[in-house]
Amino acid sequence: MKSSARALVTVAALATAGGGSLFGLLRWQAGRLRAAYDLDARRRVPELAHLVDPHADHSVPLGDPKDTEHLPALAVLGDSWLAGLSVGRRRKTPAVLMARGLSSLVRSPVRVRALAQPSARAEDIGAQVDALLADPRMRKGRSGTSAVRYAVLSMGSADIVHPFTGSIGLPVLTSALNRLEREGYRVFVLTCPNLGALPGVPRPLRTALRRSSRVLAGSQWLTTVSCGHVPLSTNEAMSGTSRVGLVSRAGRYPSPLGYQFLAAFLVRRFAEDLDLPLLTSRNVDAPRDDVDRNAAEASDAASTPETGQVPDSGPGSAAPAPSTAQPRPPHQEHPTP
Repeated sequence: MKSSARALVTVAALATAGGGSLFGLLRWQAGRLRAAYDLDARRRVPELAHLVDPHADHSVPLGDPKDTEHLPALAVLGDSWLAGLSVGRRRKTPAVLMARGLSSLVRSPVRVRALAQPSARAEDIGAQVDALLADPRMRKGRSGTSAVRYAVLSMGSADIVHPFTGSIGLPVLTSALNRLEREGYRVFVLTCPNLGALPGVPRPLRTALRRSSRVLAGSQWLTTVSCGHVPLSTNEAMSGTSRVGLVSRAGRYPSPLGYQFLAAFLVRRFAEDLDLPLLTSRNVDAPRDDVDRNAAEASDAASTPETGQVPDSGPGSAAPAPSTAQPRPPHQEHPTP
């Protein structure tokens, strides 16, 4: 009897010690990841306010709002997944790549404002929306024209890594969507990626991050749909190839190729939202349709040398007329499993 009781006490002690060591390991791993995110947050990315012309080799800074307020607009808000870390040149950032793709689709210059910053948390998203709506260069046209106005938003990764210090993300997301909608923006929300699948994340932290990011992504999806905007899966956008890494070596944000994949994925969604025709190619190695071709052109434009030749209408040519393409009405979608 005594030996049985002694064995039970020993098993209980070992279980308690094992659970404590596992919890300690999880806290240590989470602390290291949190420190890495904090280091990323100190890497400030220059904000962008440019005019991207499909017939010009380089984008130019936005000028007088009276001259450009009738043009389509693209706003890029969020965290490391849209900030363009370590891409080298401004023309390789996802904001410029998306703007080039959109300008090719609507056949018009596009105003682009990029405010995404590395490791941005929920409270930072509110500040980015404030800055965007206060910028007169991105205001709606007062002439009665209805040019396309798109916003792309990503958030959630840093809020999972800092669960006890960050704001509650869903109310912030709802507020941002409603405020952007009042200014005429149709918002594409990249849901939180599966952080447990990122390279370099060990167990047991990997399991905890996978569960938390899946729950947050599903909540973001439902919130976006309920507000009448377009949710998009970051996991789907980043599942393009296994030969070249789409995530940086740091494992916390996309590689330059990954940013190009994200930009091409979003340009395709822009085209679908505009109800542009799709043409299927028989060559499996070629772009599958016009949308993929435009996205590829946008990505290629960022990787060509500065001296590369780009078709131009000449220095004396007039700017193309703004597009009258209209986004199709909001549609209801359901979360992907």
